Amino acid sequence: MDIDKLKETIQDFFQDNTLTIVGSGLSAAEGIPGMDALADKLRSDMPPLLTGKDDIDIWNKIVQDLDNKVGLEKALQNSTASQHIEKNIRRITAKLIGDAEKEIMTNVFRGKRTLKFSEYINRFNVNNSNFTVVTTNYDRLIECACELNGIEVNNLFEGAFFAQLTPEQGRYVGKRNVTKRSKEVLVLKPHGCLSWYMKDGQPISVKIGLLPVDDCLIITPGTNKYEEGYSLPFERHRNKANEEIDRASRFIIIGYGFNDHHLENHLRQQLKAGKPALILAMTLSDNAREVARTCSNVIAIEQRDKNGSTVITKSEEFIFDSINLWDIEEMIKEVF
Repeated sequence: MDIDKLKETIQDFFQDNTLTIVGSGLSAAEGIPGMDALADKLRSDMPPLLTGKDDIDIWNKIVQDLDNKVGLEKALQNSTASQHIEKNIRRITAKLIGDAEKEIMTNVFRGKRTLKFSEYINRFNVNNSNFTVVTTNYDRLIECACELNGIEVNNLFEGAFFAQLTPEQGRYVGKRNVTKRSKEVLVLKPHGCLSWYMKDGQPISVKIGLLPVDDCLIITPGTNKYEEGYSLPFERHRNKANEEIDRASRFIIIGYGFNDHHLENHLRQQLKAGKPALILAMTLSDNAREVARTCSNVIAIEQRDKNGSTVITKSEEFIFDSINLWDIEEMIKEVF
């Protein structure tokens, strides 16, 4: 495969009914802390919050796993944390990500930087298609990138400041007599969002900065991660995400490691059935690499050295020097 043919193939993904799946890799590229930074933050902030012997023993076991180079997600799965520990994991995680998000958005507002997703979304004809993004990220960089480009976001909530979960009405927020809105992106977040809270037993979505992020609704790594995905509002977003995955004609998958049980059954089923997918990552996870090497219509691209790309398909592997097609910002410049 030569570079011109590869660019043509990539261009073919930018059309109607392409579903975009975004993982933590894109947020990390923008400056949102990843698992290593979160592990360090939990190490420093968690101990003062624990007073009971059982909680201290559980946390010491988690730290011991981290010391033994077990990844954070696996370490949290190895030990059944108490509700007190889980609550503080959520609060520390939300605060860490929220602080980074605030700094990023402040620099965007002041014109010091742009978001990688901004140019990406502009390469689709959002006016004439149902454009959907499924993301496992808690931050709101995708939503901000869309709105900064004049594209409204439907997150299945209805309202401006204290939006209520209304999956059947969310697409028509503020326009009940209109059958379809123009320039709208459906953003589905099965792991939650820094904007989501529980009020009087019902999930709500609030404007950025209206409430502290400490008590927001997010699913953090741990033994209860899978179970929590079946409660509101996560269940509605997970179900809708899987419906959109089944309906899509093709996929662009950005910084996603294929490690999420809430989406994997539907996504892998569609890829094995032959739906085309373009996978982009700085470093492909083992699961992502396995998908590329077993599914016939999948192209995966990852970084090679500091300035190059490795392209992996089921039958072949290609190397392109001096071109970073794995990065959506650089890819857009090269391909369009």
